[in-house]
Amino acid sequence: MPYRRRSRSSGLFSKTIQWGIFLALLGVGANYVYKQYFCFNPDKILAESVLKEKTFASKPVEVVSPRYKIKAYLLEERTAPIISFSFMFKGAGRASDDKDKQGISALTAAMLMEGTKELTSQEFKEKLEDYAIGISFSSSLDDFSGSLVTTSEHQEQAYALLKDVLTSPRFDEEDMLRNKLQLQKLFLMQKEHPQSILNLKFAEYLYGDHPYGRNPLGKWEDASKLTSEDLRNYMQTHLAQNNLIIGVSGDISADALGTVLDDIFGSLPQSTAIDFVRNPDVDFKKSDKNIEFTAGGQNISRFATKGVARDSQDFYPLYVANHIFGGSGLSSRLSKAAREEKGLTYNIYTYMSLADKSPLLQGGFSSTADKYKEVEEILRQEWNKFGKFGASKEEVENAKKYLLASYNLRFASVANLSEILLYMQKDNLGLDFLQNRNQKIKKISTEEVNKAVQKYFRPNGYISVNIGSFTQNKEK
Repeated sequence: MPYRRRSRSSGLFSKTIQWGIFLALLGVGANYVYKQYFCFNPDKILAESVLKEKTFASKPVEVVSPRYKIKAYLLEERTAPIISFSFMFKGAGRASDDKDKQGISALTAAMLMEGTKELTSQEFKEKLEDYAIGISFSSSLDDFSGSLVTTSEHQEQAYALLKDVLTSPRFDEEDMLRNKLQLQKLFLMQKEHPQSILNLKFAEYLYGDHPYGRNPLGKWEDASKLTSEDLRNYMQTHLAQNNLIIGVSGDISADALGTVLDDIFGSLPQSTAIDFVRNPDVDFKKSDKNIEFTAGGQNISRFATKGVARDSQDFYPLYVANHIFGGSGLSSRLSKAAREEKGLTYNIYTYMSLADKSPLLQGGFSSTADKYKEVEEILRQEWNKFGKFGASKEEVENAKKYLLASYNLRFASVANLSEILLYMQKDNLGLDFLQNRNQKIKKISTEEVNKAVQKYFRPNGYISVNIGSFTQNKEK
């Protein structure tokens, strides 16, 4: 996947998976994305996958609940007795946190997993385990999201639990204190991990005082003072029916879903009171920034230039171009030049990030300090060469074949499918996206790709922020 979306999580601070989400956001950041999506050869997987010939003969349907007119995209999938809901409150993510309550959305996501009015934290988690129900919440940069996965047998229990969480969360002081202590540990970890420091400085350098430049964890001085009343107020003002979108897949009919939507989400407030987040003004002509940090033994770089929104006409041409340049793992131009030919790094990549207010084409690499300058120069040379001469017809055709063949691997579970249905709505892709996506890829010409290359791979046109040891390079 040569572009990046959010990770699914069940709140930011509890259990092992939440530490993994933290690392994805701050600890290993872009490195995690690279390893997760780009560093595998799918040929063998595709050859053996039951999904390789999967087609979608029927389009998803839009379901509108009978009472509250709550909308959802539904794709029935009756092959297994599983139902998956993915839902999102648009604009309710971390960037919308009040300036003096930074971290409130992340803490709310964590605390929603700590029980309901009728169930303590322990009792709630036992219920989830007893009925094999998965409920999760997460706060991304732009949005506040949740998910529900249940078997058909226990769907009634699952719906009741999710409704209670959204309408009568417990928010005990003891649970609040425990989550704040875990949050405090995460703040301390940030100061010790070079990738975490780099990610924070990178956002700060790009966005300054814009909400996109904030620490994803918020501010400790703000978060430490948050009360249960603050969290309830956040939910009342940010999680409402008018900013709610829902994707559902699995063993459920449209008629049944309409009733369920009213039952689960009908008690939410009708409208939000979210402050508008302005578009940031990013200067991509700024000079590179180096951060001296000797611990860790590696120099790490992140770089970015202006990207495109998901609904832009440039999206698919740039999508293919990025795959060729740095998004295809070991076969990318960057990897061949810096890793395969010279063995200077194990890790160099690019990807498209799709933040609502500032889509980017970005990437990164790591190397030993003595090899850093050489890798940096290879990146600059390859970037400028790609921008000047573009991609060959053979490269474009190979990229398109990969993107077409690997697409169905995303539909390995109903949970993945419900999330795709969610983003089809967020990005206004239409009900026929599943049928039309591959056709859009097939129609892209080499000329269109190279037009995008010239537009977005401008000479020396990216901002770079780097961390490591740079003194020895100066001495040379």
